[in-house]
Order: sequence, then C-alpha cells, then structure tokens
Amino acid sequence: MNQFLKALGLVVFITFFASCKKDDSVDIAPPRDYAVQYATEKVQIEDYLKSHYLVVNENLEATFDSIVANSGPQVSVWDQTEYPLRNKIVTLNSVQYTLYYLSFREGAGNKPTRGDDVLVAYNGTLLSDVQFEYSPFPQVSSSLANTIEGWQEIIPLFGAGVPDPGVPPSEPNQYLDYGAGVMFLPSDFGYYNTGSGSVIGAYQPLVFSFRLYAVQDTDLDGDTILNKDEIGNATDILYNDTDGDGIPNYLDPDDDGDGYTTKTELRIPGTSNPVEYYTFNNINDDDPSTPPYQAPCSNSGVKPYLDPTCHP
Repeated sequence: MNQFLKALGLVVFITFFASCKKDDSVDIAPPRDYAVQYATEKVQIEDYLKSHYLVVNENLEATFDSIVANSGPQVSVWDQTEYPLRNKIVTLNSVQYTLYYLSFREGAGNKPTRGDDVLVAYNGTLLSDVQFEYSPFPQVSSSLANTIEGWQEIIPLFGAGVPDPGVPPSEPNQYLDYGAGVMFLPSDFGYYNTGSGSVIGAYQPLVFSFRLYAVQDTDLDGDTILNKDEIGNATDILYNDTDGDGIPNYLDPDDDGDGYTTKTELRIPGTSNPVEYYTFNNINDDDPSTPPYQAPCSNSGVKPYLDPTCHP
C-alpha cells in the first residue's frame, strides 16, 4: 500500500507521499478474518465516541479529549447535538461496515470523486489519542485514488472551498467555506494487517480531522471523459461499469467493450495536429446516427460511446 498525505514545504511534500498514501509494508500473514476483526473494532470506535468530547476551533479543526467524571459539561461525541454523528454504510471485503463521521461544514465548492485530486489539511490520530500525522497548511494536491480507502469513501461527501479574493494564492489560508469534518475509520479502511510507519500498528482504527480546500477534476483512464462524468446513474464512480467487465468506467479505456477505445469514438472526424475530441456535453445522445458516429446504431437511450452497437 502507499501512504498518507503530507504537506508544508519540501519536507511536507516528501512526507506527504510517505504517509497518507497506501504503503508498501509486507503483509502480516495470515490476516485476521475481516468480519471478526471489525466486530472488535466497531466496539472500540463506539467506545471512543462515547468516552471523548469534541473541541472545534474557528478554523473547523477538531481535537478530542477524554471525558473526566465530575469535570463540568463534557458531552460525548456520541451524544452531542451541535454536529450530529453521521454514518455511511459501505461493504468491503464482503463485510458491511458503518463508517462514522462528523460534518462541520459541507463546503461551498465542487465535491470530488474518488479519482480526483484534492488539497486537504488534516490531523491523524489513533484511538489512544496519539498523533501520527499533522498537515495544517498543505501546498500539494494528491489523487484520492492513491489514498487509503477511508479517504476515498468520506472525502467525496464534502465540497471544496472557494479562493479568498483578499488573500494571495501563495498564502496557506487562502480558502473560504471549505468542507470540514472528522472520519473514524476501521483498520480495513486504513492499513489493516500491515500498519504504517513506526506509529500505526496492525489492526489500528484511525481518526482524521480534515478540511477540504480545493478539488481538481481529472481523467484517470485518459479517455477524454472526466471522472465526474463517468458516474452514470450510480452513487459512486466505482459502481458504474457499462460493459460489466469488472473495471469501472473511470478506469476503463473502452467503456462499452466494443473493441473501440472511448477516446477513438470521441475523436472529431477530420481533425489532426492536434486531434480534437467531442466534449462530454457535446456528445449527442438523442440521435446516435449523428457524428461522431457515421452509421446508424441502436437508439438505446445512452450516449453512443456507451452503446456497443455504435462505432466511429
């Protein structure tokens, strides 16, 4: 696996690729049964939520402290109502997980897909409250596709910020109305049996407070269709697989499995040096007999590059 995200000058740029991405550790074999391990970690995470209270600063950065008996009004994360605890149900490795998260602000800008580039400030801790990563002023964007599974599930629920016209782009605090929250991840959405670095051991649930500053749309399979336009009727680009070959469209250069790459099908006839391509919004899905398709094909109701009977 690669490792986490890290930023703050050159040091942060290097450690960014050394930590929040999936890492290359050797698996501890054999790994524990996923369902059995999650049953244990679910209790651990819920105990944490019930035994810690939340502190949110003016920048929407969260910290957590243990509740101490008879020490004043300390309402647990589980019971507090200012930022109600939310959850997302996700099936991974044949186990149905409940991913808990908090939303401090949804964000005014676009939401990323799991394949897009993001600029994220974050603080990562274990359930023991030990901090393993802190990136308050990120300078470098990174693809969500290269981060741990938990980031790919939760970050796309939030929108980016918008540039503050009164702050120079070189300044770290240049965004307004950014999405911000916290995710509480079972180890299967982090590093499971491998751990990461010297702090995160095997089977360690992870807590991330994060702020999503910026999103950059990308095209991971190079077919000229942006990831965000390859979602179809699915709720996540991961689940849109037109030709049923097990490869989602955003990673598949031939989305309809007809032997013609999507990029070839979207080439504008007669263009060269440079070759030009139809944009997603200019692809005619009402009359599939029109360019870029030179011969009639079935009127299936989908854009013709997704219809295997339509060829350029």
